[in-house]
Amino acid sequence: MPEARQIDQRRKLNHFTFWPGFTLLVTGITLGLAYQDRIAVVLGEIMGWIHVNFGWLEVSLGIIIVLFTAGIAFSPIGNIRFGGKDAKPDFTFWQWFALSLCGCIGIGILFWAMGEPIYHMMQPPLSLGIEPGSKDAGVFAIAQTTLHWTIAQYCFYTICAVAIGLVSYNRNTPLSVAAGMYAIFPRSWRPALSSTVHAICLFSLCCAIATSMGAGLMQIGSGTGRIFDYTPGPGTWAAAAAIIIPIYILSSYSGLKKGMRFLSTGTTRAFFFFMALVLFAGPTLFILGLGVESFGYFANNFFRNSTLLNTMQIEDKWPMQWLVPYMEIFFIFAPLLGHFLARMGKGRTIRQFILVNIIPPTVFCHFWISTFGGTAVYFQWSGMVDVWSGIHEFGMESMVYILLSQFPFSKILMGLFVVTIVFSFATMTDSLVATLAIISTKGIHVNEEPPKRLKIVWGIVVGLIAYVLCVAGGIEPVRGLISLAGFPMMLFTFAMCISLVKDGMELLKKPDWLDNEREND
Repeated sequence: MPEARQIDQRRKLNHFTFWPGFTLLVTGITLGLAYQDRIAVVLGEIMGWIHVNFGWLEVSLGIIIVLFTAGIAFSPIGNIRFGGKDAKPDFTFWQWFALSLCGCIGIGILFWAMGEPIYHMMQPPLSLGIEPGSKDAGVFAIAQTTLHWTIAQYCFYTICAVAIGLVSYNRNTPLSVAAGMYAIFPRSWRPALSSTVHAICLFSLCCAIATSMGAGLMQIGSGTGRIFDYTPGPGTWAAAAAIIIPIYILSSYSGLKKGMRFLSTGTTRAFFFFMALVLFAGPTLFILGLGVESFGYFANNFFRNSTLLNTMQIEDKWPMQWLVPYMEIFFIFAPLLGHFLARMGKGRTIRQFILVNIIPPTVFCHFWISTFGGTAVYFQWSGMVDVWSGIHEFGMESMVYILLSQFPFSKILMGLFVVTIVFSFATMTDSLVATLAIISTKGIHVNEEPPKRLKIVWGIVVGLIAYVLCVAGGIEPVRGLISLAGFPMMLFTFAMCISLVKDGMELLKKPDWLDNEREND
């Protein structure tokens, strides 16, 4: 009975976290929508100031974290097993891969990772001296998109997951983002630290989810518009939201080991189906050749192209449109998706955890980008389809449908792809809604599910925000807020790296890598 009462206390709403974060979120979104022009100017100036003055810091920290993650994997800390030496995994490698892929970047590779290559091909950075639309531009386009969507962001997410998982499984502390920083702060600071960190996380994550979901709603609208020959608008987005929101709420309601696992494995199979379809029904040899060549370019130029800031060509806005904003988005998601990935770490060594969370998704995403992006590059380069003009006319969300329209039974394929988008977005949102619910509590443990009512509340909130943003004209009202939110999340990520080293070194001194004597928080 005392243990049951303790669990009930941990599952209660943490008012010091929930209300500040929720109030900040509602205030920021409301002001952004009510005073769009005025707020957009102010936030645009703030965003520009952050990019110019701190873009170098965000990019350099990104490289440092990639190297740091590799170092941890092959250090003695990499031998530590989450949960102690005798802990057993809760998920198979296939389930783990599907959860990691769909829960972290599922909607991103459907929206940006397919349309982005054509932008890089037609508008490469000036510092590289590449002719737009050329063969070299096509190779750069696939390689750079792979760079943006693979190693760096998964290193961010994974190293935060290691820091959080280490204290959750091996220190028996509550599952929380703040717990990943406990080792570098005095114990007396923890209540205030947790409330502050989680309030900022609630605000940052809601803005990020809403913008991602807004992109998903627009992509669904574009697909149904092409299938049924109509112009999508607020009614279409409302219908899409009305379908997606119940799916991810029900999935989240049933828990990580049921609904989320089912959605992610099904969605991953759909990804493989579409990738195989486009590969073998499209320009197969071109895709394979470009994929190999771009991988070589990616490997040879990884560090150079990870730091393309064009310092002496200030007229070129490419870094501020792509590289720096990506770093901000990755930092926003890093502690929260790390929190999600940590729930799959039990029974795995830190080395296994890092390698499996980074290498398989990187390989898959490169094949995906080479297949869809390579097809777009082929159409543009060969003159078969003016993809570049199509994107300008119909928007980024139309990219995949422009490609699929060139295949037999195109409308059937588009319909299947719309269904895939629905479930892909539901899968990613499921993981993040569960994270929002967990950090809104007083501190549940890693093997516990958060209160279902909190999952419902956050699921409805982020869905409504995404719909309102679509109706109001897209994500522009909150882009500046995302830049502002990315800065503290960058600091949190860096703090977790330091805390991880300190905690790991202490645990290595224990024979079973488990501290059962440590006081529960």
